[in-house]
Amino acid sequence: MAERKDSKLKGLWFGTQNVGSIIPGILLAVSIMLAAIILTDKIGSILPFKKNPLSPILVAIILGLIMANVIRLPKSLGPGIKFGVAKLLRFGIILMGIRLAITDILKIGSLAVFFVAICVTAAIVITMFVAKKIGIGERLGTLIAAGTSICGVSAIVATSPAIEAEEEETAYAVATITIFGLIATVIYPYLTELVWHLPVASAGFFIGTAVNDTSQVTGTAMIYDQLWGHMTEFGLTGSDIAITTKLVRNTFMIAVIPLLGFWFARKTAKKVKGQKIQVMKYVPLFVLGYVLMGIVRTVGDGFFGSGAAWVATHNFIRHGAEYIIAVAIACVGLNTDAKRLTKLGYKPFLGGLAASFAVGAVSWILVRFFGKYLIF
Repeated sequence: MAERKDSKLKGLWFGTQNVGSIIPGILLAVSIMLAAIILTDKIGSILPFKKNPLSPILVAIILGLIMANVIRLPKSLGPGIKFGVAKLLRFGIILMGIRLAITDILKIGSLAVFFVAICVTAAIVITMFVAKKIGIGERLGTLIAAGTSICGVSAIVATSPAIEAEEEETAYAVATITIFGLIATVIYPYLTELVWHLPVASAGFFIGTAVNDTSQVTGTAMIYDQLWGHMTEFGLTGSDIAITTKLVRNTFMIAVIPLLGFWFARKTAKKVKGQKIQVMKYVPLFVLGYVLMGIVRTVGDGFFGSGAAWVATHNFIRHGAEYIIAVAIACVGLNTDAKRLTKLGYKPFLGGLAASFAVGAVSWILVRFFGKYLIF
């Protein structure tokens, strides 16, 4: 029985691949993460600014992108890089839940439902309208709308079979989402602070609703924290709010993707097929893990209060999560093929631009109007 459980756990984490095959890629990502920390400090020390305008995670993404697209990396690195993007990031996010009590998670999440519902609706409606106007195929337009509005690549992959999309359409949508997500990751941490001067709670909700993929939201939020170090009056960071908001957004797949499948079938005058859309397998279980860690924090605080051992324990887990996520974000850079992104053509690019601008604009309007009520 124990062997069977170990086998299931191994399969959940590593699939059918050999565990040893992920080591080279992960070691490369760790090296990039360490190099990014050193490089950020070195550059910051020579720039004429009181505060270092660079973040280690931002530098890690850039180093990963450069290495992936300038150097021909050995295929042996692939399994580890993909493991970092698919599994390590989620594990880091689960551990990040230790930073919040369950009451904080529920409070942020309840407000996030309001923001997310409006942003998801606006993104889908506007993207489909623009797709029709500029002549993008309905399937591709639907995939871009799903990816932008809900949770990036996972939503695209889940929506694709529901609307019977071609493999090429799915690849185009993923590439489009990747482009604008990476642009947002680089720009939004500076835009929220230096141009819009958003309070930390508003910045967190904006990042959580306006950036596409979970990895990109996590990277953007942590760059924001590293650059500005802001906290709410109750000690919450921008990434606490952004990641919780994003996980709420991810769960919208349960309702939105079946609706998109049904809508597309009606739109194209097809009968809705009897088979079930297997959307649940794409709904990230790490959402539950994140909440569970919040429960652990709440119970620990209740039993041990501010005891030195408990404080040291949850601080250790929190710092470990930050390093794990930094390695995973380096893998995101290493996993991005610029050549593939240049083959899109201008119409999907315009559709992605419209979708990203729409969800960003709606999110910005919401935090501007309701930001004063975001007290954490």
